[in-house]
Amino acid sequence: MKKMFIYLFLLNLLFAQQELKIEGYDHMPLHTKLLWGKSGLLRKLNLAPVNRKDELKLRVRMLQTHQKLALASLGLVAYQSNLGNKMLDGDYSYYEDHKKFSRIAWVTYMTSASLSYFAPPALKYEKKISSMKIHRLLSYVHFTGMMTTPILGVNIAKKSSDYDKAVRLHQNVALVTLGSLTISALLTVLPY
Repeated sequence: MKKMFIYLFLLNLLFAQQELKIEGYDHMPLHTKLLWGKSGLLRKLNLAPVNRKDELKLRVRMLQTHQKLALASLGLVAYQSNLGNKMLDGDYSYYEDHKKFSRIAWVTYMTSASLSYFAPPALKYEKKISSMKIHRLLSYVHFTGMMTTPILGVNIAKKSSDYDKAVRLHQNVALVTLGSLTISALLTVLPY
């Protein structure tokens, strides 16, 4: 009898992750399905936690860290905007700080984005629009902005034939990025 219980216990461990128990699986974001779905990449590579409970614990840790780093990123991007405006007003003594903090802001943002993107799936997904779905949609805007803004900044200093146009483009993309980051942050505290 003892051997049978040990055998059942080992079988349970072996096949524990076959039953995901995710409500609304069809509404799970595509990238989450590709990474964490029933035959997702992280499952195929055996990188997923052993059971769903551990997955959810990992998800909570990753998303809490994402939130903290995202707030730091928002602050850094806002500070960058302030430095950029000072330079636009003619005070180029902030150039080195602007350059240095742009790197810090970018690394902080990308680390935060990665934590959110690679987090294990939630317990439940719904078809309806929610503040988190809008938050996710805005992430495409600010991710694109965070990828583009540094390139546009380098273009101002080194390659642009029209300095004023290059500065305006850099500034506009940076403001859209800051705006979408701010709205995304505010959406996380909405109850729906």
